[in-house]
Amino acid sequence: MATSFMFEQAFPADPATVLALMRDPAFVRAKAEATAGTDIEVEITEADSGTRVSSTRSLPAEVPSYAAPFVGDTLTITEVHAWRPGSDPATADVTVDFHAALAYRGTITLLADGDGTVARHQGQFKASVPFVGGKVERVAAEQTERYLGKETEVAATWLG
Repeated sequence: MATSFMFEQAFPADPATVLALMRDPAFVRAKAEATAGTDIEVEITEADSGTRVSSTRSLPAEVPSYAAPFVGDTLTITEVHAWRPGSDPATADVTVDFHAALAYRGTITLLADGDGTVARHQGQFKASVPFVGGKVERVAAEQTERYLGKETEVAATWLG
């Protein structure tokens, strides 16, 4: 079974500006650094199928003891946002590979909200860990909420 995830971020700019920010390699690197990421690699690929934003980073594994044997001391995370061309509202298919027995699949949709933008994240965490998979998924969801909160702070500075 998988754990559903939904989270919304508010940005003080219109959707086109937020979309440009999300596809800026310097911003992608800055948000990874702001969340204690190391060994950061960012790649932006433009094609007829849309814009692919791929980032890989290592983080200290801050997981409960029951998850530590499956994770180790650090996590290497590869996150891919595949922004669909010409979609209105702007939408990206998202995959996150935790290089452990855990993955995330979902979408980000940028929605106009007055003078700003709401980024709606929807998806599912799936852990292939016997007996404690649901707990691992819930921890991942909580940590992702903290990561997205930090991303919102970094974005506010960039957009301010």
